[in-house]
Amino acid sequence: MAVRLLPPAPASLVRGLADLPGALDRAQPLRPRHRAQLPSQVAQLSEWLTTDRDELPRDYLSRPAVLSAYLHYFLPWNLFRQGRLVAGLDLQFTAGQRIVDVGAGPLTFALALWLTRPDLRELPLEILAIDRSAAALQAGRRVWDAVAPDSPWRVELLARPAGSRGLPEADLMVLANVLNEVHRPGGNDSESDDDPTDRLLERWAGSLAPGGRVLVIEPGTRPAARALVMLRSHALDSGWRLLAPCPHGERCPQPGTGRHPWCHFAFDAAGSPSWLEDLSRRAGLTKDRASLSFLLLQPGGAGKAAATAGRDNEVLVVSGAFPLPEQARGRYGCAARGLVLLEEKNPSTNAGPLPGDSVTVAWPDVPRRDGRSGALVAPLPVRGGPHGPAAAGSGPAPKGNPPRKPAPRKMSRGSGR
Repeated sequence: MAVRLLPPAPASLVRGLADLPGALDRAQPLRPRHRAQLPSQVAQLSEWLTTDRDELPRDYLSRPAVLSAYLHYFLPWNLFRQGRLVAGLDLQFTAGQRIVDVGAGPLTFALALWLTRPDLRELPLEILAIDRSAAALQAGRRVWDAVAPDSPWRVELLARPAGSRGLPEADLMVLANVLNEVHRPGGNDSESDDDPTDRLLERWAGSLAPGGRVLVIEPGTRPAARALVMLRSHALDSGWRLLAPCPHGERCPQPGTGRHPWCHFAFDAAGSPSWLEDLSRRAGLTKDRASLSFLLLQPGGAGKAAATAGRDNEVLVVSGAFPLPEQARGRYGCAARGLVLLEEKNPSTNAGPLPGDSVTVAWPDVPRRDGRSGALVAPLPVRGGPHGPAAAGSGPAPKGNPPRKPAPRKMSRGSGR
C-alpha cells in the first residue's frame, strides 16, 4: 500500500492535462460562437449537477452543447481527481486483465489511469466502458484515440444502462460518480432504489474474477459520503474486505449524519493546468481545492475481524493542521477507537503528517477526550511517522482559526459526474 493516499500530481498527469485541449479540439471541435458560450454552459451544467439536480436532463450527456461543456470542464477536473487517487492506490494489474467501468461517461477512468500510470502503458489490458449515453462513450473514444493512439489497451464501448443485469467478468470494477447519479429524481434506471445495497454487493461479487476488486468513487459531498458509509457497513456485514481507505472495520466515525463530519478527502489544486483554471474562473467556478470520497473493496475476506486485527494503534490523518490553545497544533484522525484528535504540543516548522497519511500512536495510559469534538486525544509526534495504507479523510482545515469541532461544509460547486 502507498504511504499517502493522494500524492502530488505525477508529471505524466500534469503533462497530459496541459496537452488535453489539443485532444479535445480533435475530438469535439468548437466553433468560435460555441467556444464563447462555453463558460455559461459550464456554469449551467454545474448548477444542474449540484444545487438544481431535479432539473438535470435525464440523458444530459447526449445533448451536444452539454456534452461539450462536460468534456472541456468536468472531464479534466475529474481526470485530476481520479488521477491523484490512482497515483496513491495499490492498483496492480497483469497482462490481459479486464477493467469494467460502469457509468464510464467519456472514458474518464481509463484516461486517468493512462495519464497517471506510465508503468502500465506497455501492458495489454482490456477496458470495457459501459454507459447509457452512446454520445459520451463515442466522444470519450475520440479523446482516447487522440491521447493514446498507440496504446496496447483494448477499449470496448457498451451503451446500456449501468444497472443492466449480466455484467462481464472484471478484475477491477469501477463505478465513478454512479451512485449519486442514480439516486436523483428520474435517475434510478441503473442501480435503482429497489435494488438494495446487499443485492448490489451480491451482483458485483458475481461479476468479479478471482481476486477481483470494486472501486467506487463519489464526489466529496455529505450525501455521497453517507451512501458510501452505508455501502461500507453492508460490505463488512457480508464479509468483504476494506482495502482502502479505512484503517479499521469498526463503526465509521465520519458518517455525515446530523452534526457528524463526513468521510471525504480534499486536496489542493496544485498541478491543474492554467487553461482549466482560466475556464473555471470565467465560469465563476474558481477552485483552489478538489475533493472526493471512495471505497476500494474485495469480496471473500473475513469482514470486520480481519479489517481491525492488529491495527489498534493505526490512525489515519483526516484533516489539515489547525491551531489549538497554548500554541499547540491539532489534526483529526480516524481509528478503530473512533475519531481522534492528534495533538502536537511543540509543533515543528515542518508540515507534519498530511491528510491521508497513516501514523502509529502510543495511546495515553489515561484516556482524554476533546471537550468540543468528543475525539480521543493522542499525542504527536508519533512513533515511526507516516506509514501504511492511504485513506480518505475530511480534507484540510479552513484557513484562519477554524473551530476544533468538525463542522458541516457547504457542498462544493461543480463536483460533477
